[in-house]
Amino acid sequence: MNEDIHIFGGGITGLFHAYHHVKQGNHVTLYEEKDSLGGVIGTRKEKEGLVELAANGILLTDDIKSMLADISLSPVFPRKASKRRYFWTNQKLSRLPISLLSGIKLLYSIFLKKLKFDPNLNFEEWGNQMFGSSVTKNIIEPALGGIYGTRLTGLQADTIFSKWDGSGKSTIFKEIKKNKKKTYGTVSFPNGMGDLVSHLVTYLSPKITIKTNVPLKHLEELGNINGSIHICISLKKLLPMIDANLTEDEKPNLLTITTITRFGKTRLTKKPCFGVLFGKKEGISALGVLCNSDIFADRVTGNHHSETWIYPKLAETTSQIEWETILETDRKTITGKEDTPTSVYKTTWEGVFPAYDLNLLRLNQKLELIESNWKTKGKEIRFFGNYRKGIGLRSIFESTSF
Repeated sequence: MNEDIHIFGGGITGLFHAYHHVKQGNHVTLYEEKDSLGGVIGTRKEKEGLVELAANGILLTDDIKSMLADISLSPVFPRKASKRRYFWTNQKLSRLPISLLSGIKLLYSIFLKKLKFDPNLNFEEWGNQMFGSSVTKNIIEPALGGIYGTRLTGLQADTIFSKWDGSGKSTIFKEIKKNKKKTYGTVSFPNGMGDLVSHLVTYLSPKITIKTNVPLKHLEELGNINGSIHICISLKKLLPMIDANLTEDEKPNLLTITTITRFGKTRLTKKPCFGVLFGKKEGISALGVLCNSDIFADRVTGNHHSETWIYPKLAETTSQIEWETILETDRKTITGKEDTPTSVYKTTWEGVFPAYDLNLLRLNQKLELIESNWKTKGKEIRFFGNYRKGIGLRSIFESTSF
């Protein structure tokens, strides 16, 4: 194709996007405001083991397999025992936290009930109508809360499932089947997710032009650049540039997420597992916990066990003693035992993740209008990120392709 592509933002979105354009034979210039690439994705090596700064894995597909082969990175597959997953509902651990009758209703909702979104309902209200209150409370609430970093009252069904036909003509099963791609489970890498960043950078460096310490402050400054301009910065950084063009209901809600990686000598659950998801009003402050050393080998040193707990808005708690107390209280609620950790490591990302609510849906409609207006002026400016087509790394990888 041999197009000139200018990518602003050297986080994982920009790196994925640059990879796709290199594969198409385009000339890529990547601009990053910091002096290093990768954004929030990274891994720290502590004496007790690996600490992930953001994502703990990526869902493997054939396309991602191909990318990993290109960048000479071998995936680490999860242990078989990690297939076991728990929900914490009704004050206990359960692998299937609903009754047989609720299960039958869930199957009916998936295979036979017409799928219809209602913009006037938040996800909890819509879910109660679509699946019933038991399924919504005990399965969907903990599952989506752990993924999207907030409770169902702060989410919108048609924003999360933007690729689905929610007009009342289709079913969930048909939409899943229509959009389904073969997957091979969640994988990581020998030295954690930081390997993905470092291998991408090593692969891209001789093939593209990388300019660091180049901040993007105004969209207008892009007008004199020859070629297509693709903006891959975070929504938090993008908003000040477009704020004047947004109405109040187009301004998205940005979430603050705190992850705490805990190393200790005892396992959270009696049997190894992937982790635990927590329902609302269940006496737990966390949204979910990943049992890292149960999922992947070589995550810890010695006899340690590693867990990563995910919390909303914990950044407001400034004292280390306070947030360690919150974590240990949550853990004791599950285990019924006091247990002193070997060490804990806290990471907070303020405003990095968007709430997938109605405001975000409207924002994306405005971004499409901005893209269209630039196109009428003969200029291609496009937006990419975790606020566009999905929040996981697999979704970002696919949405940055073309």
